[in-house]
Amino acid sequence: MNAIRTVGIVLVVGLVTIAWGQQPSAQEILKKSVESSYPEQFVSVNKLENFEKGKLVSAYELRVFKKGSDKALLEVLAPEDAKGQKILRVGDDVVILFPENCRIVPLSARQNVLGTSFTVADVLRVNLVNDYNAKLLGTERVQDRLAYKLELTAKNDTVPFARILYWADTENFLPLRGEYYTETGRLLRTAIYEERKQLAGALRPSKITIENALEAGTKTVMTTLEMEIKDLPDSIFTKEALLESCKKP
Repeated sequence: MNAIRTVGIVLVVGLVTIAWGQQPSAQEILKKSVESSYPEQFVSVNKLENFEKGKLVSAYELRVFKKGSDKALLEVLAPEDAKGQKILRVGDDVVILFPENCRIVPLSARQNVLGTSFTVADVLRVNLVNDYNAKLLGTERVQDRLAYKLELTAKNDTVPFARILYWADTENFLPLRGEYYTETGRLLRTAIYEERKQLAGALRPSKITIENALEAGTKTVMTTLEMEIKDLPDSIFTKEALLESCKKP
């Protein structure tokens, strides 16, 4: 009997050890979460709505081209007075094109996109896996889902947020919530990821709400209307391509 008990204990301990061994690291959780949110290369159509004091003040339709972690292009499709504006990001270099005079102006990753609560980094720049060190703080329930809670700290001062708290679904690693802080610990804003649906062949959050913690009632909602996995040539991510696109026939 003692031998049987000993074998049983060894088996239980072994199973527990295996289970703990399968627990992904914080950096692995973050990587899986980013990979589950977006394909490596894609084209999407998005709606961007800006609210102040709870009222809709502006709305845009955008087309976004993204290739890997370092190339992205945003094109404004509507409204008419902003149509044709493009924001290009290659590495840390970000510029905006104004088509009415074919003028290219540099942008900072911290600048807001089209007067909304989204920064250039949100849409085009930020690379959580490369730019932040992740630490697992535990698990919590968010949106009725069990989520990993991560603390992300910036590797350098080129990114707009010094610290981020990030929640990812324990079942499929999809993001659920983010909180963005300054170096002094001041909360700047929160991000809520909702309305999961099939996009480019996988379940992804189709709606992201950015709430401004410094101005009550100010928020921006970005909804992905469609997404397609597509091989994108490097040639579209150049300033020359921007200038060519605004030339009059």
